[in-house]
Amino acid sequence: MPAKRTFATACALTAGALLAAGLPAGAAMAAPKPLDAPVFSEPGGRYTGSTTVELSSQPGTKIHYTLDGSTPTKDSPQYRGPITIDESTNLAAIAVRGRFVSETEIEGYVVKSAEEPKLSFVVMSDVHTSSLSEVNRARWAANFDTLKTLVPDPDLIISNGDQINDNNWNTAPDHQVVRTIFEENLDRLDLADTPVLMTHGNHDVRNSDMAQYYPADWFPGGATGYYERKVGDSTFLIVDTEAYSGAQRTWLKSRLAALTAEPGAVDEPVFVVGHRPTSGTIMDGAQSSNPALNADLSAFPQAVYFSGHSHLHLNDERSIWQGSYTAVNDGSMSYTETPHDAYQVYGDALYDEFTIATAQALVVDVYDDRTEIERINFAAEPERTYTLDGTWGQYQQDAPFDSAGTLAGRTWTVRLDGSTPEEVRANFDYTRAARDAVTPVMTGTPTVTVNGAGTSVLRVPAASDDNTVYGYDVRVKDAASGAAALPIRAGAKVLSDFQFAPRPSVLEIPLAVINGRLPGTKVGLTTGTAYVAEVTAVDMVGNRSETVTVEFVAGVASDEED
Repeated sequence: MPAKRTFATACALTAGALLAAGLPAGAAMAAPKPLDAPVFSEPGGRYTGSTTVELSSQPGTKIHYTLDGSTPTKDSPQYRGPITIDESTNLAAIAVRGRFVSETEIEGYVVKSAEEPKLSFVVMSDVHTSSLSEVNRARWAANFDTLKTLVPDPDLIISNGDQINDNNWNTAPDHQVVRTIFEENLDRLDLADTPVLMTHGNHDVRNSDMAQYYPADWFPGGATGYYERKVGDSTFLIVDTEAYSGAQRTWLKSRLAALTAEPGAVDEPVFVVGHRPTSGTIMDGAQSSNPALNADLSAFPQAVYFSGHSHLHLNDERSIWQGSYTAVNDGSMSYTETPHDAYQVYGDALYDEFTIATAQALVVDVYDDRTEIERINFAAEPERTYTLDGTWGQYQQDAPFDSAGTLAGRTWTVRLDGSTPEEVRANFDYTRAARDAVTPVMTGTPTVTVNGAGTSVLRVPAASDDNTVYGYDVRVKDAASGAAALPIRAGAKVLSDFQFAPRPSVLEIPLAVINGRLPGTKVGLTTGTAYVAEVTAVDMVGNRSETVTVEFVAGVASDEED
């Protein structure tokens, strides 16, 4: 994989950089020389068994690190010797000298046992690629380089629908762009013999048109869009969720019935792949369709169904669901989304936007008694999908990415344990009944500072959680009247920026809101007026922390910031 850049740019540290490291704002001054980020003795990637990582930095510095994907601070564990990594995780580190802090270096380590998997494959979706520009080629070269570090010799690559950006069935030749990009990178990495399977998505023109642009073994469904492939000992049933009915439905039920009736098949997964998620499953049914497909899969606990389409992120534990079968969200390689209930920080205000410039996909390893699924960030940079003037971005820029190969969550392990279908279902781990019920914990006291634009900024130390904090319920009230002071929609949170790698240790929330489409109108607080901010951390499944409050005067930093 190409050498990775360190976060941000090499420059004298700002007050914001010092604050993010848990250092006082008054410490801001020009450093004689910028501190370099720590150097890792072992790069991120795939390892068999535990691996030991040594960290080094410039003389006179101290190194602080985390193993949970968060940005380290001076309060994080101090590095005192080699770190043994024996399970898949992210390692992030900073160097500190006095009042100065380096940028953060982060690496993702996928740790596997010595047991050889029967099959290793990649599932990606929503490629949405229609350009052979230099930027796009560089982005996809970085993506394939990352893939190579995680699965050096994949048995299969699946691209699960929406290969292109077609909206009106009039850009079929764009599929040639996707083929060119895939073939260029497969050839470059000596993976030309790797099988590739594609599904039909809602942005992929007609099946028959799509089939013209790919090798026959990439998309053998032709005009029907559905087909079966055997890879190793595993069976893949590819469905067309844009037209799931009639002959296709009969075919799928018949093949599932035949495969699961074979001797010993009760604990053998059958992989079903389709672009759209099934109703009532992953992400609590968000952006789902095809209730008939859901009904047909429900008869077979051996079915493991991969879907894309929603662009919903993989950091959420709701991206895997088990009930009558297993359903898995495979993320998006173009941009991801949050549920439409969050504000993001845009410049010096909050904006009601749900798209995120993050690329994610899955790495899947099949063993005799389990299937392990790793959630991989291919790009999780601190970028936004829109510029402040309202221009839509071009996904991720400036490849290769610092965040490439980091993990979006813990390993999912799917086991089919039991001698009957009922026993298999009874042993599922990712059911709604087993959903996380641990509440987040606010780990510090929010404070208020003032940015260069004169906007009050709420600084919230990141809450801790056994999974991931999704966002913060922030309510600002007039201290005298109790009236709401900011037009934040009821029930909406401020995104915690969990999608960045590393994710922030302190979230800086400008207390102003952009109304309407970008650039929009900024609505803020009245300088000199006293307010009360109430802050509650909310995790991915809705568990809420205790609420903490901070009193402040707009335009004036709170005492802790003086």
